[in-house]
Amino acid sequence: MKKKKPNELERIIKRIDVIEKKRPSHKEILDFFKDIIKAQYKVKPLIKVESVEINEETAKHQMREGFPLIDKKEIKLDTDSATTLFKKICRAIQRKNKKIAPEIKKINQAIRKKEIDLQEIFKKLIAGDKEYLDSIGEKIELEKWLLLFLAESSINPVLEAYADRLKGYVAQESWFRGYCPVCGSQPMIAELRKDAGERFLLCSSCGFQWRFKRLACPFCGNEDHKKLRHFHIEKEGKGYRVDVCEECKKYIKTIDIRELREEVVPIVEDMGTLHLDIIAQNEGYKRGVANILEMEKMGTV
Repeated sequence: MKKKKPNELERIIKRIDVIEKKRPSHKEILDFFKDIIKAQYKVKPLIKVESVEINEETAKHQMREGFPLIDKKEIKLDTDSATTLFKKICRAIQRKNKKIAPEIKKINQAIRKKEIDLQEIFKKLIAGDKEYLDSIGEKIELEKWLLLFLAESSINPVLEAYADRLKGYVAQESWFRGYCPVCGSQPMIAELRKDAGERFLLCSSCGFQWRFKRLACPFCGNEDHKKLRHFHIEKEGKGYRVDVCEECKKYIKTIDIRELREEVVPIVEDMGTLHLDIIAQNEGYKRGVANILEMEKMGTV
């Protein structure tokens, strides 16, 4: 009998379980992440994506000139699906994470009192106005990183749906820029693939993967090999490394598929290597895009 191929969610959960066994110290944060992933996949089939009218010649022109295919500010966001997902994630966290539950309770109370307008938060976040979220966090004395993380986790599946519609218009052979060709966001993690070791970047917003130069900083464009370096933890091998730029003092973690020789899920690998973020940040480097490392402040890492 032919073995059933696991679906995407099953594949992600399986990978989380594998990394939890390898790094027991990351179990709590990965369980937290697992709850979010499950909630996202429950809502994904309900997401409504407005049709994107794009001419093939226009798309080619945008690729040549360095313009992403869509402007996030102009996206007609499915705020109903995002709101549903936000609340599902909150419920899951409140049930399972006692350390963060009090903060989730504050958020829920603020929503009931209309001190938090989720639809407005989503719109501001899509427009790149994170200061608005900061001001809300200060007003209700909430951990600001948590509100941002929950909001991003709620709208990213919507952006992923747009990326899935538009991926066929991306010119992988000519883009080679440090920002996403679909939505213009910065990358969260890099991947060196098999064969020639091509380098791909993973978008922090819509999850699209695009090809990039092997020796260049995606955040400032620096290509001076004297100002670029990478490091890894000896006992873990070269499968996971951190690429740092001495020009802008930013870093990006990289998965080397050739070294790992196992199926990986980039977003899971990112969550499962927070110890590398800590090392890089202790050495004075800043991550190109924010991640869940702030969880450490609440003692959950």
